[in-house]
Amino acid sequence: MPRSTDSLAKIAVEAWLVGVLLLAPTHALSQQLPQASVSKPKAEDSGQTIPAAQPSDPGGKSISSTQAGRTRHNPYRAWRRMADREEASEPDWLSPLATTSGRIKDELRYDIWRQTTPTGSTISTFGGGKGLEFIAAPRVQLLLGVPSYIGHSAPAPPDGFGDLPLMLKFRVASGNASNGDYLVTLLLSATVPTASRPNGAGDAVLTPTLALGKGWRGFDVQTTFGANLPAGDTQRLGRQLLWNTTFQYRTGWKLWPELEANSTFFEQGPSAGETQTFLTPGLGFGRVRLLRGLRFAIAGGVQIAVTRFHTYNHRAMLSVRFPF
Repeated sequence: MPRSTDSLAKIAVEAWLVGVLLLAPTHALSQQLPQASVSKPKAEDSGQTIPAAQPSDPGGKSISSTQAGRTRHNPYRAWRRMADREEASEPDWLSPLATTSGRIKDELRYDIWRQTTPTGSTISTFGGGKGLEFIAAPRVQLLLGVPSYIGHSAPAPPDGFGDLPLMLKFRVASGNASNGDYLVTLLLSATVPTASRPNGAGDAVLTPTLALGKGWRGFDVQTTFGANLPAGDTQRLGRQLLWNTTFQYRTGWKLWPELEANSTFFEQGPSAGETQTFLTPGLGFGRVRLLRGLRFAIAGGVQIAVTRFHTYNHRAMLSVRFPF
């Protein structure tokens, strides 16, 4: 029994001495090398590339890769990644000509209209209440429009710019082509009275709208229902209910033929009780890549009145878009 105890004590002392001899060089080496070099064997074992040197602050302390990544944070790239995720989670439909799309997107759009009035004169509109559309936050898009320039063929009224258009979109629900191909969006449009009458309304007008859409492979239906609510002078401007529906199909060569039904129901004002409806056949093309993230799309069509009452007719429409 004493012999066994002596043998165990001898083995324990020898193991302790071996351990000290093995650990001493490692401890001394860790004291001599910088902190960043301690992790080098782990990175080599995992197959990662080891940088030549880690950045350090003036006091000689090394900065971790996480801290260095934070210093290189790019707000534009973060916003771009967020916007790409939002667009990827909704249908990839082309925006209709007259029906407001429920999609949220980054796009620069410019529309041109030319229409005939009941008196036979023509009115040309440059801008069409469009401008810069961009995704400001998840599910949220803003439109910063450009006041349209309105030209008249008759001597009066005079040509000039219209009111400033603005829009806020909030996408309630959506799914891309692999997840139902649908969307539900709330919109709030507004025009700020920056122009004098008759090119401007003279008062602000709010237009709350509900947008719905559903797709089946290459075919989709998009519809909106809203109301024009003037902030003042309702007797002159009136109030209208707006209902627009688009039937659209994606064909080859990036072509998008469509047919829209655009209806206005006049509830108050000089035309109270009247209804006007247009059928709008159109054709879109796009989106084609120009360079990097910039793309191009174009669409055209004609609004044709199909009701006895109408405030204009044969509106030729051209829409140029630059998604980004």
